Amino acid sequence: MSSVTDFREEHIKMSTYLGLRSIDELVNYTYNRTPDEILKAGFSTTDPGTGGNYNPLFGAMAWANFNMEANIFAALPKYVWDFSGWRIFKSKAPELTAVAGAIDGKGGTIEGGAIAAAVKPAVQEITVKPKTLQYVFEASELLEQLVDNSRDDNYGSLAQQRVYASDQFKERVNLMLAAKPTDVVATHALEELNLESLDVIVSASAEQAHEAHANVTSLYTPWFAANGAGVQRNGATVHDSTVKSPSGTLGTTDVLTDAVLRETLAEIRIAAGKEPTVMIGGQDTYSEVQSIYMNAYRIQNTADLRTEFSVGVNGVDTFTGTGAGLHISTIYGLPFIPSKDTTQSAEGSVDDLFILNTSADKNAPNKPLLGMQILKPIVYYEAGKRQQGYPFINEAFTDRALYNMLGETTCRNFKAQAKIRDIASGI
Repeated sequence: MSSVTDFREEHIKMSTYLGLRSIDELVNYTYNRTPDEILKAGFSTTDPGTGGNYNPLFGAMAWANFNMEANIFAALPKYVWDFSGWRIFKSKAPELTAVAGAIDGKGGTIEGGAIAAAVKPAVQEITVKPKTLQYVFEASELLEQLVDNSRDDNYGSLAQQRVYASDQFKERVNLMLAAKPTDVVATHALEELNLESLDVIVSASAEQAHEAHANVTSLYTPWFAANGAGVQRNGATVHDSTVKSPSGTLGTTDVLTDAVLRETLAEIRIAAGKEPTVMIGGQDTYSEVQSIYMNAYRIQNTADLRTEFSVGVNGVDTFTGTGAGLHISTIYGLPFIPSKDTTQSAEGSVDDLFILNTSADKNAPNKPLLGMQILKPIVYYEAGKRQQGYPFINEAFTDRALYNMLGETTCRNFKAQAKIRDIASGI
């Protein structure tokens, strides 16, 4: 059998998963071109004088060879924008006015005693405004026409860019949610145009004091533009989340341990009376968590290590051997969601770990304690040759498109959220 025939037969085998019967069908499936348009034969690429008859064809797709995951954006619950604010309990109701021998502050009352003066908790209003988000892309009229009407190998039309642009837009939303605030006035002012980040929402007065930002005193004040001092964390602990360092001292690094995780979960329960629902951290944070429980796993599952097997990957089998390592889906029942976009404190060498409560607010069942309120979901707009009035619409010979969303990150219970920072690598 000739090498050409071997080549064709191998590709036939490779293409069976697509239901294709020949290399020609595979070529047409991939490029929507006939074989004679793509395959040139009879000359070498090194023929002197002419450069041969070599004609590279790139295909219509441009491959995005980088990670554009948006796991934080995906993990946060979304709900419809109905009201531009909500109320939270700022403090518990005080004790009753005690009356000697008749009424205790906790409510114990002498038989036939009088009714005490009414008490009530302090309630605070929090206001938010939807943030406007956009991602814009375009293609020239010339390129669009060539893609539609020529047999050239072109890339860059709006239709070809659309999928990539959608992923890029979601990734940028993810980056907003994962961002750390910047102590540069001009930069911080621009940051406030973005969605409020988890790092700002899940913070505490102790973290604000530790960071001691001289230029932007509102650094850890969520929704500052709408609330000003209303959600400040300068000394007051009303809006505090649980913020911990493995060392016990903010700004001092140490490795993450199971004890620190359990202590943090306990502090959340004490502060909020609620069980968190999800953990979010970096890939390096995930590796640290793996290292915490790896030894225990190996001790408990030594029998599994004696089981030998091989794994097939696209028709290729690995060596026969044992599996090693531990994948963690949950920690104490909480799913762990890794993201490439999480960041670390200035002192830490591993990304921060967020322990969040995204469950429904019992006072507003259709709204999560932490989530995203959406006024307008992601919408795609396009203006170009398909619209009447082109090119005057764009004032240019280009087709333009954008993704757009209106919304904001919200939190109805700061006490139910936590963050572990200043994590050192123990691997």
